Amino acid sequence: MGLIRKTLGTALAVAAGGAGYLTATTNLTTPLSADDELWSSRSFKRFNRHRNPSIQDVCWKSIPLSDVRPELRENEEALTMEFCRGAWAGYAYAPQRAIMSITNKGPKTENQLFDEQQLASSKYELGTRFSDHFEVVERTRNSVTLRGGGSPLEPGPREVDGLFVISAKLNRQAGTVDVGLKTVFFNSAEPTGKKPAPFFVELLHRYYARAMVDDGARRLTRKTP
Repeated sequence: MGLIRKTLGTALAVAAGGAGYLTATTNLTTPLSADDELWSSRSFKRFNRHRNPSIQDVCWKSIPLSDVRPELRENEEALTMEFCRGAWAGYAYAPQRAIMSITNKGPKTENQLFDEQQLASSKYELGTRFSDHFEVVERTRNSVTLRGGGSPLEPGPREVDGLFVISAKLNRQAGTVDVGLKTVFFNSAEPTGKKPAPFFVELLHRYYARAMVDDGARRLTRKTP
């Protein structure tokens, strides 16, 4: 019993330390502003056609240009691509990546991406699917929009649907690269006056998003294999 208590205490301390680090090194804004470009996007209008209430936030971080890998500093498209690769191939997504490789990988999903190496080298072109859970539905020079919440093999409405916008934007005036993960979850299956998940799930998601932004940012500042 003493060993169990000690192990649990250590785990809680590590978790608290990690949460503190992420809170100190990343920023989070919720809800999104009324004029956020996501609300007028083709994907949001298409998937949330009932205009149901949503869980919404954006986690972001500013990185000094001087810390960014030299070959990326003047190219928003390259910055966005590397940030996206870092987010999905990093430590935060690792447990889910491993679980989905076991449960979702098979003949029907053989054209999808599952392992770390694939996610670390993908170009995330329109239509790219991975983990049998995400699909790239929009692309711009500095953003990648993905749909999540269910299998891309079943593209219909979902009780828990979601859009994830990964972006990297140069701010030359401030001398920074602003990277972010914008998320909105909603019920696309039927009209409802409720958000698709309870508050504690929303809270856990926010730390998950912070961790993914931290992963993506690290890839912009370190050499990759």
